[in-house]
Amino acid sequence: MKKAGFVGLMIVLAVIIVVSFRACSKGVNDDQGAVLSEAAKMPLQPVTLKLLFPLEKPAAQDEVVQAVEAKLAKDGLPIKLSITYIPYDQYWNKVWLTAASGEPYDIALTAFSNISDFVAKKVLAPLDTALRDYGQAIVQSTPDYAFQGVTVGGQIYGIPRVMPISEFQSFVQIRGDLRKKYGLPEIKTVADMDLYLETIHQREPGITPYFYDTGRFLLREYGDVAFFAGGYLNAPVYIDPADPQLKVRNTYESDFFRNIMFKMHDWQNKGYVPYGPSDTSRYPDPELAFNSGKVAATWSVVLKQTERIDAFKAMNPEGELENVYLHPEKPKYLFTGADNILSVLSTSQHVNESVAFLNWLRSSQENYDLFTYGIKDVNYKLTSDGAVDYEGIAPEKQYMPISWTWNDIRFVRFSKYISPAYSQQLRNWDKEAVASPTLGFVPDLSPIKSEIAQLNVIISEYLPRLYDAKVDWDEEMAGFRQKLKDAGIQHVITEIQKQFDAYRAKGGGHQP
Repeated sequence: MKKAGFVGLMIVLAVIIVVSFRACSKGVNDDQGAVLSEAAKMPLQPVTLKLLFPLEKPAAQDEVVQAVEAKLAKDGLPIKLSITYIPYDQYWNKVWLTAASGEPYDIALTAFSNISDFVAKKVLAPLDTALRDYGQAIVQSTPDYAFQGVTVGGQIYGIPRVMPISEFQSFVQIRGDLRKKYGLPEIKTVADMDLYLETIHQREPGITPYFYDTGRFLLREYGDVAFFAGGYLNAPVYIDPADPQLKVRNTYESDFFRNIMFKMHDWQNKGYVPYGPSDTSRYPDPELAFNSGKVAATWSVVLKQTERIDAFKAMNPEGELENVYLHPEKPKYLFTGADNILSVLSTSQHVNESVAFLNWLRSSQENYDLFTYGIKDVNYKLTSDGAVDYEGIAPEKQYMPISWTWNDIRFVRFSKYISPAYSQQLRNWDKEAVASPTLGFVPDLSPIKSEIAQLNVIISEYLPRLYDAKVDWDEEMAGFRQKLKDAGIQHVITEIQKQFDAYRAKGGGHQP
């Protein structure tokens, strides 16, 4: 990248950061006084909001929800909460079935990788009007580019969490204490990772070197790109921000796809990774396996170490965690403005109340703490410098919800085990980010929803097999590519390219 071009990118990003706490320009009223006055004329009705989340119900949730409802009532919001949990491997299908069958759920977790698909399937409700009338705190605290990441066809379909977003998935978690035990260098390249895994394999026979990860962090080595119509290698198409032509291309004809797969095969053949990388047959609970010392490296994202550390320390008091981020010298791209999103289902009868509740959550440290950490001195404690501490709190009282669905970096409290230096590094994570030309682009999949549905079925069939080191690669890839072609992948590429070019023509994304 030329120096002048890089400087230009940094200037654009600086502008983005400066305006990041302005109101979104897409359908949200900037006149907050008028909005508040208008909203005051439309009192909310008493409702019980039904929330749909993945994974399992956290300990102590009932008492926390009761306290949240009491605070909501005190604040003039007649809202109660009912939260249903679905196993993660069933969750995304459940969201679609819920909307398709008309089940009266209100708030659900969605993601940047599937929001276009959900909009095309009419699963989600647009939130522009509700945000204008009941979402003042959300509007004021959400960066413009984050709202762009949840905008499809000119309408807002979710409330993104506000957290470090550049390259947020480009991580793998390792045992820092084991790395130091054997005098290994900090992991900044794939060669460093090879050495770490080899050392664990040879010196720690009771530990699986690497488990429950699909190698996303390897993109920093083999090709850092923005994916569309899905997440990571499940996405059929991508754009390379360093491509002068900014062409939409086929993921499964790329060099990075082949290189990532072959590296995973290499690690399988050497005994570092049980096949498959996401198969849970060896360890039914991969997170427990890592925290209990049975695994030396596993999946991560930018904030995962902060979310994992307390459970890890409870089982490994002397252990250390390290979040590995390859090639820190390379551009740190801001590909998109959103990842995890809270959306309102199209079948909800309580869109305004749903937004009002989420606005309440984002309105103050007190509200955020209550819903995220529970009741102070009952479910958690705070150290003198404001860190979260569970010492002396019985396990059945430790409330640890899936707060990664609603993180707000303004209010996030890190564990006492996270050093102040690392906390500051995370809070400043986006400051050196480079705005990608793809920033803010979300394709409308409605014109190609039939093709996308067929491609998803084919990808789900072939991708697990392609991860297997024992596969006949050439034969499997030939069949895979032919099926993708027959299902219309070229039409998908053409349509998304047309939309992206139109987005750019209107000034969207970083402009050189």
